[in-house]
Amino acid sequence: MAPTGPSQWGNRTAGRPAETDQEETAGGRFGRRSFLRRSAVAAVSCGTLVGASGTAAAGGLTDGEGEKAAAPSDYQRVSTRDHFDSDGNLINGETAYSYDVEGSLPDSWGEETLTLLIHGFKSSDEDDDDIDSGYECQLALEANGYTGDTAVFTWDADKGDSLDLGWADGKTIAEKNGRKLANFTQWYTNTYGVDIRWIAHSLGARVVLFALQSLTEDYDQANAVESVSLLGAAVEEDDVSTDAGWFDSEYGQYIEYAAEQCDNFYDDGDEVLEWIYETREFEDAAGEKGCDGPEPANYTDHDVGDIVPTHYDYYIRDVGCIPQVVEKW
Repeated sequence: MAPTGPSQWGNRTAGRPAETDQEETAGGRFGRRSFLRRSAVAAVSCGTLVGASGTAAAGGLTDGEGEKAAAPSDYQRVSTRDHFDSDGNLINGETAYSYDVEGSLPDSWGEETLTLLIHGFKSSDEDDDDIDSGYECQLALEANGYTGDTAVFTWDADKGDSLDLGWADGKTIAEKNGRKLANFTQWYTNTYGVDIRWIAHSLGARVVLFALQSLTEDYDQANAVESVSLLGAAVEEDDVSTDAGWFDSEYGQYIEYAAEQCDNFYDDGDEVLEWIYETREFEDAAGEKGCDGPEPANYTDHDVGDIVPTHYDYYIRDVGCIPQVVEKW
């Protein structure tokens, strides 16, 4: 099924809430860095407290045991790269809901389940951290019997110049990407009538929690996401609960409403979350301890500490927990 909108793939913002203050083409924007597939019909596709290749911000805690495959340069992605400046402000005429679609579409696009990997903090597009992560996750999924489509959701995870090595700004940008991910998700599922699954690594989990909030409050889309799999989630352990207490925010109600199921894969020995996340947040992470507080009805914690060697290996073939992720679907 061909998507509606401009004949040239460009920015797509279909179904944005009515209160958005800018008129946009239904469906989003396709075009920036896009590649035409062989039929010349069009291009598109799909996404770490620290970038999975180990860039900056984490001192020496930067190396995983697994090795990522190099993605094709036209690997499919949903992109919000260069939508924000280093202070987390929208730039270049972007809106709260806009996104870009880039890469080369598989022939099955719109016919099969789509799984998006949402990468985390400091993952760079300049050295292809983002698309390499998406491609490696795809290979790991396929090695475990997955036959649907896969793509990466890539965002400005390497922006931010706050004094904490950009962490505070990175969190802000992650939160603001929630509405963008939600907009693409509701457009895709409503256009094609097929399921979307999200796999979120590290700070990508914060993008996901705010996307679930947007699907609930902006779109009233119950069960919009077939499954949410959090891998080493760099969010507070009570963020995923339905009652975080007086002073903290909880997103469990959005997990219950907008997702069919949510699985949190955590590791109590995750050194990045223990030494880096806790240092910045003064809180334990859901990716290290699991949920603290009442769990959403559709939520399950899974301890993968005996399986995953490091923070960077959750979705890596042979050493990560993708077999356990697929088993829960």
